[in-house]
Amino acid sequence: MNELLVPRQKRLEHLFYVMIAFALLGPTLGIQVTEEFNLTFFRVAFALLTGGLIIRLALNKGMETSYMYPVRWYAAFFLFWVVYAMLSLTWAVDLGKGIRYLVFLGMMVLLTLSFPFFVRTEKNYWISQRILFGVFASIICFGVIESIFMIHLPPSRAETGQATVTSVFTNQNDLATCITLAFPFVATALFMLKLKRKHKLLIYVIGVLSMYVLLATGSRSNTLFALPLAALVLLIALPFAIDRKKLTWKNIGKGIAAILAGAVIVQAMSVAFLSDEAREKTRTKLRGTVDFFKDMQQGPWSVEEREEEFIRGATGESPTNRKNLILNGIYFLQKSHYMGVGPGNIEALMPEGPKKVTKRNLHNWWLEILVNFGVIIFVLYMALYFWLLWRLWKLVGLKNSPETSPLVRWGAVSSLAALIGYFVGGVAPSTAIHFTPMWISYGLALAVVILGELQKKGSQSVTDGRKSTA
Repeated sequence: MNELLVPRQKRLEHLFYVMIAFALLGPTLGIQVTEEFNLTFFRVAFALLTGGLIIRLALNKGMETSYMYPVRWYAAFFLFWVVYAMLSLTWAVDLGKGIRYLVFLGMMVLLTLSFPFFVRTEKNYWISQRILFGVFASIICFGVIESIFMIHLPPSRAETGQATVTSVFTNQNDLATCITLAFPFVATALFMLKLKRKHKLLIYVIGVLSMYVLLATGSRSNTLFALPLAALVLLIALPFAIDRKKLTWKNIGKGIAAILAGAVIVQAMSVAFLSDEAREKTRTKLRGTVDFFKDMQQGPWSVEEREEEFIRGATGESPTNRKNLILNGIYFLQKSHYMGVGPGNIEALMPEGPKKVTKRNLHNWWLEILVNFGVIIFVLYMALYFWLLWRLWKLVGLKNSPETSPLVRWGAVSSLAALIGYFVGGVAPSTAIHFTPMWISYGLALAVVILGELQKKGSQSVTDGRKSTA
């Protein structure tokens, strides 16, 4: 009887695939219940999957998780993070914001850990990647349509007719960060995976369209910094990950030709499809990057001096906002004795800061962790993040890990580039606590580490068996 009640693994896996598809779509597909709560399909799928796992755990009195041993410290840290966040509610000034932020943190932690839990084999990993690519392609295609007709989805903050591209996200920076996180997987799939020509053509087209949409967003941090940083990582890592026999001048020439052709197509599309207002807006933002940093230098970098008025520079109010958000964040971190102001409470405290701001979110994921949760959580988070990058790098090289399969090696290279690029991309979204593309990227990286470790362990077992036989 119990066997009938316990959700089978296959059904839970299918629900997992549904959940990650809706997770990437974010707030687009759902029902607006109240002004503050949107019942998205992701939240429904998440609740069903969580419920199924709880039922299975209760009736089976346990669950097989030994294969997750390689990422045990990440699971332990996430648990500690949630517990610390709960404790920090005791000194939070706004309990409502704290609980809301804590719920988001708990959901995103479980979303991240669901990847190493369900992605037990290469087949699971490949299915997950195909689903995510399909959703990503849909996001990009709508972004192209949006750039032409200026028709925005309900979650978008842009008004109808406004020259802004947001696709399924609330603003253009979230869309741009999603693109820079996904692009390493798209670009490397063309030459690291054995695919049919029609599939390579599809991936190439989506890659080119994604660059057009990225340009249309006008995101400085992603277009000028995050994407080039991720591309630099790929240039450094690929010679170690690809057989030297394939690195011929002929293949390198093909790659350069594909890049140049893509650049020409992107430029042609921007001229043909983007309105004069959109092109001028993008051109002004990208060209004004140097002026942006100059504007940030206006006024003192000190919280000791309060400002009587809000400084608006040549590039608008954004530079001053960015600067003052940082200064106010550090100010409140110090006031909390470096223990953090509590989950999400920097938003409640920001208007009381010594520096004038017109925004409340920190617009910086790294500072968001530090200010909300303090030095302890921040140091542990960054230590594990760098360790994850190092473990991915160990899986990249053919010499260091010859037993790693092409699929896992592709995942390692792509995850490495995406997560390093996010060092800069993480300062684009207003908040990343519920920015699912980042948490999905983290989860995929953990799954790759597990698959790589299992392959390494299997190879060693075979080698030891041969030695004992001999």
